[in-house]
Amino acid sequence: MVRQNRGLGERVMVTAGRYIGLLLLALLTSCGRPPNTAVATAVAERSYGAVTAATPIVSLIRQRDIRPLDPASSTPLLDQAMRELRKTDPQNRYAGITYSLTRNNALGRGWLIQTPDRWGHHAADFPFYPLACEGCVADIDLPRCRSDADCKNGGTCRALSSLDVLPDPADRRVCVGHSDGVIDRIYNLVIRARRTVDIAVLQPPPDSRFLAALRNAITMLGRSGRPVQVRVVVGHYPLAGVDPSPLAMTLTRDLAGLPMSRVTLQVAAVRSCAGESGCDSYSWNHAKIVAVDGQDALVGGHNMWTRDYLLDHPVQDLSMHVSGPAAADAVAFIDALWRFACSAVGTPAAVAVASLPAQSTEPASTCLAVAAVRHRPLPAGATPILATGRLGAGITPDFANQSDLARDLLLGAARRTIRIVQQDLAFTLGRLDPLYPESTLQRLADFLLSETGDLYIVLSDPSAVGNSGSSYGNGVSLEAVARKIRQVVRARTAMPDTRLDDLLCQRLHLAPFRFGPDSTWPDKRPIGTHTKFWMVDDRIAYIGSDNFYPVDLQEFGYIIDSHAAAAEILHAFWTPLWRWSRQSAVSGADAPQCTFAGGK
Repeated sequence: MVRQNRGLGERVMVTAGRYIGLLLLALLTSCGRPPNTAVATAVAERSYGAVTAATPIVSLIRQRDIRPLDPASSTPLLDQAMRELRKTDPQNRYAGITYSLTRNNALGRGWLIQTPDRWGHHAADFPFYPLACEGCVADIDLPRCRSDADCKNGGTCRALSSLDVLPDPADRRVCVGHSDGVIDRIYNLVIRARRTVDIAVLQPPPDSRFLAALRNAITMLGRSGRPVQVRVVVGHYPLAGVDPSPLAMTLTRDLAGLPMSRVTLQVAAVRSCAGESGCDSYSWNHAKIVAVDGQDALVGGHNMWTRDYLLDHPVQDLSMHVSGPAAADAVAFIDALWRFACSAVGTPAAVAVASLPAQSTEPASTCLAVAAVRHRPLPAGATPILATGRLGAGITPDFANQSDLARDLLLGAARRTIRIVQQDLAFTLGRLDPLYPESTLQRLADFLLSETGDLYIVLSDPSAVGNSGSSYGNGVSLEAVARKIRQVVRARTAMPDTRLDDLLCQRLHLAPFRFGPDSTWPDKRPIGTHTKFWMVDDRIAYIGSDNFYPVDLQEFGYIIDSHAAAAEILHAFWTPLWRWSRQSAVSGADAPQCTFAGGK
């Protein structure tokens, strides 16, 4: 049942609420216009005209004279991509917001964040600790311990930084499950803030252990006396009215009685488009960002949902931590969301704001006139990173979905390998006809037809569902995806069917996501991934929030050009993933059987 509370606090959206909301999301999306990447060439040919937010990628390429990238050129691929992205923005309005190339970035120790990080384990070997356990540390709901012997289910006893706020050191040592340590990554980042903390998440907002980590970090900032502006923007998908005040009050709960606190907090619930007149789509924030002082940012696919990530049946996900100017790009993207939010409070776009100035106890429903902070991030390293985002529908009439084009350009530059890990390639809930990223599939088809390398695609189980009721598969089988890819390839070649099927059976490696020897959880529930990752020629890699399947949301992510970073991704993430996933592949040279007619 859904509790009768419209707040964005911890009490909002129990399991049934998330499931109903996501189902409604799917049904509503099926009624709006197709996103840019979902429009086939034949349709795009009829869309010739002014470039707008709705312009299909294939039309954009033609109208702006977008050229393919040249891997043989002495100009780095990310520089070539920037050159082409600038053509989509002749007034330079979205440079630094939805596309920006910086070079002096660092990927420090532990920069790659994956949960759960238990490759090769059996599905029954994922220790976790239920919520609301008797005798547990309040708010964080983890058992107290003195040693590993106190921790049931194979967990480990450790002191969490997130609990440093507690006066009793004995309360800081708790039993930690398979992925509970990720909350410390967020906490330790936030408490470093000197001026700003910027957070972007998807509804439902952070809950339970994630919420406790954020609240404790804000409390520590209050104790420090530093004048820190904290902003939280929550992507609000279509449901009834929403009130961000409970989340604001919950995050600042422990600032009461701290006369030295100079923390300012603002929370915005934002839906930029809800099918109203003049905005025939549905759009809200889907980016996942925690940025501090414009110098450090944690970006990727992780939602802050305790039930889906930290308990039993955890969904797998991938994020990254960067230091340097790319972090300021994440803040600039969030700035764009806030400019829209503060200009649209109370409009049909369904925006609500709760603001708490320092030492305030009653949230205001308007944006604060906070001091502008100009971030000048220090050089931190030498890693080039192309930050890419999309503003979706409702924020601007201009084309500001550069992440779609950047993906197609770089996939089109592949010569040896393309590796993809996604929740799905198609959006089908509430639709009779699945939506695919047509322009992206064309790039993949051209790569296969070049016969110079291999395409690897790993997808979530189509019926995977989290503990919250959130779907981690869109109901499209691997066989259906295989048929769609074959259809796109077939339309781009005169190759005989038998040879085409042989090519796909050799070059297209399509498999379900697996982390170990088991194909399901012990209770037979499907295994899911929420990762949004792709890699070209084992050098250029994307980690962010942007799904391949077409939905018109606000997204943000990083494209990295680094041999060292790519090697770490391959070693820590891809190699163990493919070792277990390939055993259930439906095509590819190492598949047990090939789904194509001419296969083994």
